[in-house]
Amino acid sequence: MARRSSPLGVFLAARRAACVPEDFGVERDGRRRVAGLRRDEVAARAGISLEYYVRLEQGRVTRPSDQVTESLARALRMDAVHADYLHRLARGAASPARPVTAQTTESLRVLLEQWPACPAYVTDSALDILAANDAMLALSGGDLAPGRNALLQTFRPESRQSVRDWERVARDAIASFRFHADPDSPRVRELLAQLADDPDFPRLWALHEVAQPSTFRLSARVDDLGELEIGVQNFTPPAHPGCFVTMYFATPGSVTAEVFALLTAPSVVAA
Repeated sequence: MARRSSPLGVFLAARRAACVPEDFGVERDGRRRVAGLRRDEVAARAGISLEYYVRLEQGRVTRPSDQVTESLARALRMDAVHADYLHRLARGAASPARPVTAQTTESLRVLLEQWPACPAYVTDSALDILAANDAMLALSGGDLAPGRNALLQTFRPESRQSVRDWERVARDAIASFRFHADPDSPRVRELLAQLADDPDFPRLWALHEVAQPSTFRLSARVDDLGELEIGVQNFTPPAHPGCFVTMYFATPGSVTAEVFALLTAPSVVAA
């Protein structure tokens, strides 16, 4: 029976496959059978033996030293976020799910009240929505309400149809989910099972991308409101490291700003 690779090995193989050989000074020829870098090319760049690197990808070595891990991150030209994730895998230190208390949820409710005209919601590390202000509830038609899951909502057919450049948005959502979620959490496993039959999720999940999205632009057509150009800001409240705030904003004087002004409401609901 074939050995099942480790999370570290799967991640290394995926990032190796994502490399463009020409970016590393490697010319393609007719004999090349891999899309990305070969194992021996990564091993040489990292200064380790091919045999040791193969053992890493196959899951026969799961705890390389910090020095080897850093060399692999450099060899694969990982950015800071991917390198941090690689080190966590090498240490066997996943991101354990932090329990969210009722006190935390109430504190976040108060936080959202400070932006009545900016649609906003708060999620935990599994992207389960804990709180949302009235502007977000009105804008999303209740789709981004407490008790819903932001990742699942991203993969709804309605989201595919309304969000311009949907695949980029979906990849960003998956990358953030992978970086923050605890893979051993029953909730995370439940979400992955729900998305297993989605026509796009398995392919995007297999890219093994990780990210900490902060600010980006989103174009979406919203029922009865038309096409909106939305700025999206994501951040972690310092007092609540296991929670994440997503806030929408608009360029002053824009049509989107006018729409947001109409959504202004004083109250916030929470799970």
